[in-house]
Amino acid sequence: MVTIEEAEAFARAKNADIAFCRGIVFRLKSIGISDEQVLCSVFPCYTKSSFDEVFSRFGREIATIVASVSRDHTLPRQKQEEQYVKQIHDMPWESVLIKLCEISANLKIIKESEISKTKRSKMLKQNTHYLNVLKKKISENRDRTPGIEKLLDGVNETLSHYRQRPIDFA
Repeated sequence: MVTIEEAEAFARAKNADIAFCRGIVFRLKSIGISDEQVLCSVFPCYTKSSFDEVFSRFGREIATIVASVSRDHTLPRQKQEEQYVKQIHDMPWESVLIKLCEISANLKIIKESEISKTKRSKMLKQNTHYLNVLKKKISENRDRTPGIEKLLDGVNETLSHYRQRPIDFA
């Protein structure tokens, strides 16, 4: 079985943002996720590695999760975004949790960083869009992960801070 340290070393060798990945793992643990495969999946998600590369290094389960969370960087940028929105709509629950924790980490960056209003607005708009795509799946499955409530409250608090409409996950 793969360890978080091995997954982190793989991501480090691929120049992934390790602090960002650790923030996602921290959030997953804080909502009660302890499945090592799910936690290990976070690191390869941010490496732009192919399915085959992740599969050969970590196995099918992690490769499948990574493929569902990661963008297809072989597509042109516009097609990439269209495909990604379809992809996140159909994600399995474990991947939804990773994406939700990623969004939470992005919102923390928005809140704590000195970024331009334009970049902040673009990041808020994109993350809010992804939350709206995931909203139905989160509503239907939130009872499977009791710790998720605090994370959703934090996301909505940040959105409200920037005068964005909170998302109703009920």
